[in-house]
Amino acid sequence: VTVTVNPTLVPTVSIAANNTTICSGAQIDFTSTVTNEGAAPTYQWFRNTVAISGATNATYSTTTAVGGDSYTLRLTSNATCASPTQVTSTPIVITVTTVVTPTVSLVADKTTICPGETVNFTATGGNGGSSPTY
Repeated sequence: VTVTVNPTLVPTVSIAANNTTICSGAQIDFTSTVTNEGAAPTYQWFRNTVAISGATNATYSTTTAVGGDSYTLRLTSNATCASPTQVTSTPIVITVTTVVTPTVSLVADKTTICPGETVNFTATGGNGGSSPTY
């Protein structure tokens, strides 16, 4: 009798995001890299340790992330001799920045002038970042 002993396979899963700091409402695309997953593995994505309904592919995209959200992927391997059969990726934490609308106000030093007089305008900006240009 010939007996074949298959080696123990240790599944692994890691995830990456196209961006971890986004503006509110921006899309994040997650991808995964797996090993020893078998011919028909299953996937489940989690947001803050809660399973995301319908997120059962090797990739995941969302536009609903909020600051501090943590995303992970659980791989269930069906490889022969996989041990353990379920592994979970290291979490990726998302930072969401608030969308701001730049503003500008304009004030003139005179509102009534005669032809040929000079008027000086002063612009004051808001939410223009650290180096706004006018």
